[in-house]
Amino acid sequence: MSDWFRGRKNNSNGDENRAPVASGGVEEATIRTALKDVRDPELGRDLISLNMIRKVAISGSSVTVTVALTTAGCPMKHRISGDIVDRLKMVEGVEAVDVDFGEMTDSDRQNLMTSLHGEAAELAPAFTEGSKTRVIAVVSGKGGVGKSTVAVNLAAALDRAGKSVEILDADVYGSSIPVMLGAMEKPNVVEGVIFPIESPTGLKFISMGNFVNEGQAIIWRAPIVNKALTQLMRDVYWDEPDFIIVDMPPGTGDVALTVAQMIPKAEALVVTTPQADAARVAAKAGKMAVQAHLKVIGVVENMAYAECPDCGKELRIFGGDGGNAVAEELDSKILGRVPIEPDASGEPGNALYEEDSAPARAFDEVAASIAAVKVRKKLRVL
Repeated sequence: MSDWFRGRKNNSNGDENRAPVASGGVEEATIRTALKDVRDPELGRDLISLNMIRKVAISGSSVTVTVALTTAGCPMKHRISGDIVDRLKMVEGVEAVDVDFGEMTDSDRQNLMTSLHGEAAELAPAFTEGSKTRVIAVVSGKGGVGKSTVAVNLAAALDRAGKSVEILDADVYGSSIPVMLGAMEKPNVVEGVIFPIESPTGLKFISMGNFVNEGQAIIWRAPIVNKALTQLMRDVYWDEPDFIIVDMPPGTGDVALTVAQMIPKAEALVVTTPQADAARVAAKAGKMAVQAHLKVIGVVENMAYAECPDCGKELRIFGGDGGNAVAEELDSKILGRVPIEPDASGEPGNALYEEDSAPARAFDEVAASIAAVKVRKKLRVL
């Protein structure tokens, strides 16, 4: 659904949102103006500026719109059609709307992708120093501390705070984001440009897990993995959101170091659990980020405690004080302590905590702290 329509669909009286009708009936200019409110879900731009509206035919109160899709099998076809119908029916004098679809020519498609994605470059604009996009690399010293859970729930919390956010799953060998968000389909690729997948939760992401068959193990040496990650950071249409959350590989291995070096503007969020062993290796991961010239923005202590269902007290069932230990060693601070809340179903797509739950509130605090940080642009020395 377009951003315009999402903000207005619940109005009980739609008359104030209707565009005025000319005395001679509905005019094409009015229809085209209204269509500026309808965005392509993948490209994030309105259909008019993308030159996707090829024809508008008006017969009395009926309007037929012809849309040129990037590909005939565009996965967002029905959504685009629904958004057009919803928006145009709010135009005074329009009673019926039909949407016909065509396909862009090879030349049209190539020109569009070049205008959106630019010419071939080392990295997509979102990852470059001059972009408004902040890249948050979620790191941990070992697996099993809930790093990916922190990544997706932080993204959801930033989204709730009104920020545009997308997720890059850089944990190639253990990619879990597609399962967590319940979206296992392969991404749409147009003229070499890869489009992030929109999950049922509304979060957009890209992962190597969506390029291989479910359950297939990725047995690649580090140089091949590095090349694949480079492609994801270069060929994906990120569209410069406010935040890109990168789910990093655990540990301090070659892949994690390569990703950190490729995105020097990234800020590292270190995830640990209360146990001393987890804290020790999490501190090592944080130091690796510092050595790669990344800024450690803070620490999240996951599975910090359980809330007693009877008295409401915090039960630190794992003991230890890992969060404080890591923050002190990295000269940083704890942004949040996330309590344990067992997942009752374990089904795919069930990784996000309910908005009114204690873990979700903890992530809202983490997101607020991160969003409040003012990032200083590096001055170019002449």
